[in-house]
Amino acid sequence: MTSRTSGNTCGDCIFFGERTGIVRTRNVCERPGEKLRAVEKDAAACDAYQASPRASFGLGQPRANAAGPAAVPAPAASALRPTPGRQILCDTHCHTLFSRHAYSTLEEDVRAAAAQGMELLGVTDHYSSMLFSQQTIQDWQYFLNLWAWPRRWHGVRLLRGCEADIIDLDGNIFGHDIFFDKEINGSAYRKPHSLKKMAFAQCDYVIASVHNKDFTEGASREQITRMYLRVLEDPKVLILGHVGRTGLDFDLDTVLGAVKEHGKLIEVNESSLIAQKRAGSYKRCRQIVERCAELGVSVSFGSDAHVSSLVGHHEAVDALLDEVHFPQELVACRDAATFAGVVESVIGPMAE
Repeated sequence: MTSRTSGNTCGDCIFFGERTGIVRTRNVCERPGEKLRAVEKDAAACDAYQASPRASFGLGQPRANAAGPAAVPAPAASALRPTPGRQILCDTHCHTLFSRHAYSTLEEDVRAAAAQGMELLGVTDHYSSMLFSQQTIQDWQYFLNLWAWPRRWHGVRLLRGCEADIIDLDGNIFGHDIFFDKEINGSAYRKPHSLKKMAFAQCDYVIASVHNKDFTEGASREQITRMYLRVLEDPKVLILGHVGRTGLDFDLDTVLGAVKEHGKLIEVNESSLIAQKRAGSYKRCRQIVERCAELGVSVSFGSDAHVSSLVGHHEAVDALLDEVHFPQELVACRDAATFAGVVESVIGPMAE
């Protein structure tokens, strides 16, 4: 499937190992019906080249293969939408510059979602101690002003969210114990305000994730299970984020049962499945997805994009869902109406 000659990436692959001279975002290639195989940096993904989706962002046309025929011309922008084995029209997990280790603006993410044919984009910047070494209300005013976002932008329905860190075995979320007694302009509050309550107030939904696992060291399976159960009790938490790549051991059926009972969602995370991270998490992600299908637990999709060129891409997730014959009716991100309906049924009406 791969060759040692320089060349372009096969757009028919489930995973894009881009060779357009800009950046290489994935390096796993799969032809339909064949096993996954890593692609070396100096190898073409395969000889059946199709135009890269990067062409839709005006980043230049792919180069012709020096050892073969010229590349196929890029199709029109309207034809650049992905053609997966199933329908996913909502990306509910991506990041902007506010997350500090991400690289795109809010509008760049929205435009990228539109180019990928997404009907809905949920922007969920990090809400975590990783952003600032000391916490001031001025640092967090981003979350106090989410109402300023338009509800529809470039044809995409835009939802306001955050990816909040789980910080202890009691299932507490970052900011629950941080209080401010002054507003961003210095005026005094009548009583101290909780950072968590303030940040969540304008969020349509929250993704709860574990990033720093130090607090789980030495914890039992039962403790981790109980942690997730308590997180699910938070009224703003809709999604458990990338649980397949944390390496934490918990009672899967118990947690999934609680997710279903609360009407909430388990995330299938594209970033957890691409080549750079896939080796350590794919098996666990597949196990979780299979059990969701068996128990009737709905899933959400998140690109977890930290740069706009990855927003809306779900090639790896499509491959996994197809492998396990995952029921389409359990994919909450299959269209905007379905996902918005889940948000409103679990959390309540979204403010304009």
